[in-house]
Amino acid sequence: MSLLRRFKDWNEIRCWESKGRPSPPPHAIKQQVLREFAQRYGLEVLVETGTFKGDMMEAMKKDFRQLYSIELAPHFHERAVQRFVSDPNITILKGDSGKVLETLVPKLEGPTLFWLDGHYSKGDTARGDEDTPIMHELAHIFARPELKSVILIDDARCFMGQTEQVYPSLESVREFVAKHRPDFTFDIDTDSIRIAPKS
Repeated sequence: MSLLRRFKDWNEIRCWESKGRPSPPPHAIKQQVLREFAQRYGLEVLVETGTFKGDMMEAMKKDFRQLYSIELAPHFHERAVQRFVSDPNITILKGDSGKVLETLVPKLEGPTLFWLDGHYSKGDTARGDEDTPIMHELAHIFARPELKSVILIDDARCFMGQTEQVYPSLESVREFVAKHRPDFTFDIDTDSIRIAPKS
């Protein structure tokens, strides 16, 4: 990471903290959260839903052995493919993550961090059959219980009714996790839902 990038991140975080840490947090904070969980649980593979411009892949590419990102919008997918053409450990997949994960999850090798950010939130973001495929994404991940994994869901505020889009309630997501993975914790911090093995 360049000195200029580090300074910009530091300045962005400082400004965010001075405003009382509102949601959503800066991208640099999200990167810190992913690195923290990867180190704590020994995670080697990163699966992201919602590539957008590929900034999370760029930030994380040296922290994981293998990285996958799924993007629904054809133009963002193509840009990301071009951006990471020289990175053999990064695979950019096209499609609805609620469907693509069904074929990807069985192929994953190694402890995996899932960063679920494939929600529709207006603007340039793409919309699949639903505003968020989160329940389908979780179902595909939970279908392989032997895979050591941690799940982080971005934009927790959207599951608390703080959006115009149609999202499942936070409680329904919590109940779904408890039903399928009672051995996992369910916490919320810094605008992300954290689903991880109980220690």
